[in-house]
Amino acid sequence: MLLLSGCLVLACLLRARRRHRRQLARMAERERAALILQDTLLQNLQGLILRFQGVSHRLPEDSAEHATIEAILDQADEVLADARDRMLTLRGAPGDDGPRPPNRA
Repeated sequence: MLLLSGCLVLACLLRARRRHRRQLARMAERERAALILQDTLLQNLQGLILRFQGVSHRLPEDSAEHATIEAILDQADEVLADARDRMLTLRGAPGDDGPRPPNRA
């Protein structure tokens, strides 16, 4: 009877271990997907900023449109920097125990 109980406990432990490993694998896959999405978003935002900079350089510097686009570009640069800071905070540095606080200037 004791041997049977021990086998049942061992079987439950092995099942819990397998379940835990599957859960860790799912979490790792979700994190990988989130990192890819974050990187893609930042790259696309940077591409849009560059396109608007190109348009801005073609406009006369004293035009209202040029001033408006420059103001929008300044705001976009701030958004991009903030997004990078937040993503780095969420990712943490390699070997860190947890997220870092945002780097605010």
